[in-house]
Amino acid sequence: MDLAGESTARREAWRRRVLSLAAAVAVAFVGLLGQLWYLQVLEGGKLQELSEKNRIRIRPVAAPRGILFDRNGLALVDNRPAFTLSLIPREMDDRDTVLARLSVLLKIPMRELEEALERVPPESFRPVRVRRGLTLEEVTKVEERKLELPGVVVEVEPQRVYPTSTFAAHLLGYVREVSDEQMKQGRYRRGDMIGQSGLERMLDEYLRGRDGGERIEVDALGRPVQVMRREEPDPGAQVITTVDRRIQEAAERAMAGRAGAVVVMDPRNGDVLALTSSPAFALDRLTGNLEKEDWLKVVRDPLTPLMNRALQSQYAPGSVFKVIVAAAGLQEGSLTPMDRTYCNGEFHLGRWTFKDWKEGGHGHVDTRAALVQSCNIFFYQSGLKVGPAAIARYALDFGLGAPTGVDLGGERPGLVPFLDGRRRGDGRGWQAGDTVNMSIGQGQLLVTPMQVARMMAAVANGGVLWRPRLVQRVERVDGTFAYSSSSKMTGRVDLSPVVWAFLRQALSGVVNEGGTGAAARIPGVDVAGKTGTAQTVAKSSSAKGQDHAWFASFAPAHDAEVVVVVLVERGGKGGQVAAPIARQVYQAIFLEKVAMVSLGGDG
Repeated sequence: MDLAGESTARREAWRRRVLSLAAAVAVAFVGLLGQLWYLQVLEGGKLQELSEKNRIRIRPVAAPRGILFDRNGLALVDNRPAFTLSLIPREMDDRDTVLARLSVLLKIPMRELEEALERVPPESFRPVRVRRGLTLEEVTKVEERKLELPGVVVEVEPQRVYPTSTFAAHLLGYVREVSDEQMKQGRYRRGDMIGQSGLERMLDEYLRGRDGGERIEVDALGRPVQVMRREEPDPGAQVITTVDRRIQEAAERAMAGRAGAVVVMDPRNGDVLALTSSPAFALDRLTGNLEKEDWLKVVRDPLTPLMNRALQSQYAPGSVFKVIVAAAGLQEGSLTPMDRTYCNGEFHLGRWTFKDWKEGGHGHVDTRAALVQSCNIFFYQSGLKVGPAAIARYALDFGLGAPTGVDLGGERPGLVPFLDGRRRGDGRGWQAGDTVNMSIGQGQLLVTPMQVARMMAAVANGGVLWRPRLVQRVERVDGTFAYSSSSKMTGRVDLSPVVWAFLRQALSGVVNEGGTGAAARIPGVDVAGKTGTAQTVAKSSSAKGQDHAWFASFAPAHDAEVVVVVLVERGGKGGQVAAPIARQVYQAIFLEKVAMVSLGGDG
């Protein structure tokens, strides 16, 4: 019995151990099933996403920015492929080491790389653009050390390219990566390139297009294996401007080395054929990598290259304003073409003496001769006859004292100073001396070159004030119009036909009859214009050449096709400095006619 009992006890103990083991195995199996259920059902989507991200890279494909063309189909700005250095935060395991290697390799400040990564979450798979416009040498350095630089990629993106670095800088504007401040608008993504000034900014919504993207399979080292899917970008729309590239280039050549502006306009519809401001800024410099110190250097430059002098700078018009005084007097009847005066070089008003620009004066002059020779003495007297209220009213009618409405930002309004018997600004009572000063375009009177261009266009076309037009149309890739613009009349000056004819004949005499604008004369082309020499306050008693030089003109005189206005800051006399610049522009405009005359043709 003892043996039987022991055998039974052993079997019982073995059975219990088997049961315990089976229970343990069952518990473990249940736990494993539970874990598998948890991973598959509850966490399956997340884990699959992480797995995909470990082998799939999403790479944006930048849309080519739309091209701006001149009126004849020539490109004003184009695109070219350029290399961009980007960082993918999620793939940078040892971030500090990778950044240090990259900093040494490409000589990029470590802080610049760190700031770029600080803008996005550390787990982001989206490339963060760090530097655009890499050279082939820099690209080669990165590719040769690819294994040492996980998360560092070189992308190919379209980049703006210009005929010259400063070509039409203020007109076209520049493109740059969206700033933190602009990001707050909610319209842009990090890394977007947007227009910051000029037409690039005004038409940014049409020019930007829509970015595409690629899903790329990569290996364990982040190297591309294959493109799994690609969504093509939609290029930006094409812009057809009113600008004539040949005229724009001629204006910029003529203004080289000087500060000022040139505006060329079609008086028949207000189309702006050229607009240049000098000195200009380097478009490609502002588009590319620009350190804070370099940006501050541009902003603080005493020559203010960022300022569009054609629209944003205000100047006394000088003797160009005599056209308005003559128009007001002739139309109101306070002047006649036969009025004569003797100019001895001085005009006395109370205890004040006002000088003529010509030592000794012009002798006997009538209204026409006074315009042709720009006699100050005649216009001092005429201004008092016409009166400040009438002069101011006609100045406003000709579009002075208000923005022209041109589609570029920052346009200044200028200033017509007379207001209900008072001076604008200081509120002082208007004095006879203020009228004398205003009569020759001095005193508080201020204009912009664009305003003067529109004013001269009105003289040329018989009184129509056009809104200056820069863009004809915007065409999508499929050929449809996204935007179109037509000429728009914004005002009209009512003068009798006799007065218009008199003004045009007199202004033709300024250039072609030995007047102050003789330096603009071109055989075969009847140029009509008015010079101006606007005095400014010198910074010191010994300062020279402080006067602003003006020449406002149109041609042909009796059937005008084009208006050319030239302003040279602190250039000297308008007839000596600005008129020859206008002559160069006219030679480019009427190239064929000038060539025929020079070859002995009938022109």
